Amino acid sequence: MGNKGITLVEIIISVGLISVVMLFLFNLLLDMEHESTYSSYLKENQVNRSNIIRAVEEDLTNNKLNEVRLNEGENESVVEFDFGSFVTRLTVEKDRVTYKEDTWLLEKGGNEDAYYDFANIKISRSDDNNCSYTLNIDSDNDGVCNYNCDTNSNGVLDDSERSTVNEAYKSCSSYKYVRVIVPTIASATTNTIDDLEFFYIGLK
Repeated sequence: MGNKGITLVEIIISVGLISVVMLFLFNLLLDMEHESTYSSYLKENQVNRSNIIRAVEEDLTNNKLNEVRLNEGENESVVEFDFGSFVTRLTVEKDRVTYKEDTWLLEKGGNEDAYYDFANIKISRSDDNNCSYTLNIDSDNDGVCNYNCDTNSNGVLDDSERSTVNEAYKSCSSYKYVRVIVPTIASATTNTIDDLEFFYIGLK
């Protein structure tokens, strides 16, 4: 008669296979939970980013901006938007941004390396003295340039050519622009998709 029972080896192999499958399923569930949590943090940060930009841009759109100043500190940096009759402040810390009375936290979602790089806020602006000149002015009609002579024909007046400048042939833009960028760092790399960017274009 054949032996119909289950040997000890078969039981050990079965338990081992079940353990491997259970371990795989457990890791899969952990990964799915982490992905779900991380995605919710990403969505929350995107909502916060939109709210911060909207709050600042609302003031930049509805008011004439006189000046932007950056005050850097050890634990925070403050961007001041001077509108003449009032000043608003954007305070940037490592894990939060405050504008007026509202504060938005940077949700890390387990990514402890994510932070606002408040020490490297960049402000770029148009040059108030950025004017263009009508080049090669022959004021006495003798065929020789008298003013704004572009001797090297590069389309602009270089320092060596400015001795012949006539201000009557200068035109300056009546508009200016300002751009403020608050960098966001994630996992020790730049994460430009989450950077805070503010723009202003208006009359000088």
